[in-house]
Amino acid sequence: MSIDEKPRKGITRRTFIKGAVLGAAGVAAGGMLAGCGGNEETKEPAPSASNGTSEPSFLTPPDPIPDSEIKETVEADVVVVGAGLSGCCAALSAAEEGAKVVLLEKTDNVNFRGIDYGAIGSKMQKSIGNEVDKMKAVQEIMRYNAYKGDQRVISLWANHSGKVADWIMEKAEKVGCKPVPVPIAETTTPGAKLEVFGTLSFRIEPNEEALTYVPKGSDPYLAGLVYTFKKNVENDSNIDLRYKTPAVQLVREGDGPVTAVIAGEKGNYTKFVAKKGVILCTGDYGGDPEMLKYYIPSSEYSIMNMYEMIHGKINTGDGHKMGMWIGAAIDEAPHAPMYFDFAVVGAPILADALMRQPWLGVNVRGERYANEELPYSYICNAMRQQPEHYKWAVWDSKWPEEAPKFNLVACKDMRSSFHNPDNVQAYIEKGYIRSADTLEELAEKMEVPVDTFLKTVERYNELARKGVDEDFGKRPECMTTIEKPPFYAAPLGTALLVTLGGLQINDKLQVLDKEKNVIPGLYAAGNVSGCYYANDYCVTLPGNSHGRAFTFGYLAGKNVVSQA
Repeated sequence: MSIDEKPRKGITRRTFIKGAVLGAAGVAAGGMLAGCGGNEETKEPAPSASNGTSEPSFLTPPDPIPDSEIKETVEADVVVVGAGLSGCCAALSAAEEGAKVVLLEKTDNVNFRGIDYGAIGSKMQKSIGNEVDKMKAVQEIMRYNAYKGDQRVISLWANHSGKVADWIMEKAEKVGCKPVPVPIAETTTPGAKLEVFGTLSFRIEPNEEALTYVPKGSDPYLAGLVYTFKKNVENDSNIDLRYKTPAVQLVREGDGPVTAVIAGEKGNYTKFVAKKGVILCTGDYGGDPEMLKYYIPSSEYSIMNMYEMIHGKINTGDGHKMGMWIGAAIDEAPHAPMYFDFAVVGAPILADALMRQPWLGVNVRGERYANEELPYSYICNAMRQQPEHYKWAVWDSKWPEEAPKFNLVACKDMRSSFHNPDNVQAYIEKGYIRSADTLEELAEKMEVPVDTFLKTVERYNELARKGVDEDFGKRPECMTTIEKPPFYAAPLGTALLVTLGGLQINDKLQVLDKEKNVIPGLYAAGNVSGCYYANDYCVTLPGNSHGRAFTFGYLAGKNVVSQA
């Protein structure tokens, strides 16, 4: 994580509440994730409806683009919209079947992020004896979504993700990268309150050239993935990859099939005719404030939008809108967000893994209020119910010995790229972490009531020594006393990575209308597709969002060619 960003001046808890919560400022953290920028970017307020009704403006279909504004017509068997993980998989999969594919991308490059890819039954998993029960995994996702998802759709991931992961490994080896398995210990957490499944399926070690494909400081495994797909797509003679070509409308006459995509800029549109079908792989709508406010009201209390921080306002729900404009149904609101306790309140950085360990958590009144070892979304949900919607994580100088023993997974793992011990002192100097030699002084720096805070720490230490959390049920391995100075505290809030509500689909990846009928010629994969998540992201199956993306992209590519 970069520590070169300049902190905001004069930030206190009270000025934060007036600004960050109500304005939901976007931030930057250079080098931590692919495509990170170095400038703060403040969200603009959601626009008011421009259609003369109480509905948001994006629900009103625009007028069809007339033929007079179309400068060129291009024919293909398949048109894929969006060159991310699902889109590249869809294009490569369809091309393998002999289809001529046009792959449209609104930016000047392919777009990937993250390093966790969930699957069940891949060769990499089998090579280390990692066995995951498919039905249990599907039922866990269904439990998270309170059975609002379509189990037939979710089962597609469980039943096919292993073979698609193997297919990606072949693509990686083809361009000189090396697939490696992910140790089971990096997924599972023995003794945790909720079972965590070993779904991390592979990582791709990059070759030297691959490291040049992502910004300096990005995770090398991400470089391996980006390079794998970019090289395979660009080297496939059946794929016509068009950068800087944003899709703006689908073409559908009445209740007939979707026949084309109109893309480009006003005055220079191209109609891409799809003989077999269109696959939407346009990602989420985290970059559209109006859609966020309408479908995920809780996002008002998200301190940062990680997606904007990583890629800017790229994913603005283009596929969602185009689909709804021609009659597609969308998931029941409110939609599921992917929340993480990554936001450092008042600072333009993401939280270090050290800050996000299951230390004592207190609200702005100095009170403990929840079990600190819960999954990310649960932690964020609990924080948002507190006054001023964030918490203080509190720990002491025993952390180098204690934190690695917690055995937490993914982004909270002290072995991960989200922790750099060298950053701790720099964060203290910048004010991102508060430090003091006494608990009284620490409370004053936190701006919490001193007496209440001291009583909270006293009670927590009592429970830690007992080895039983009588108040909230945290497992003993995560209960540590706060008694050895210096003491530390970091203000953490909710960060929104992506949105997870999408266009409703069936188990063929075909988009449905409001009567649950198939819209001929239209498919969806990745975060533009729905019928999968609700309420919260199922973090107990690490990497399953990326796993869904590559699995559904691959299957959609096969299905559109076979007309399934």
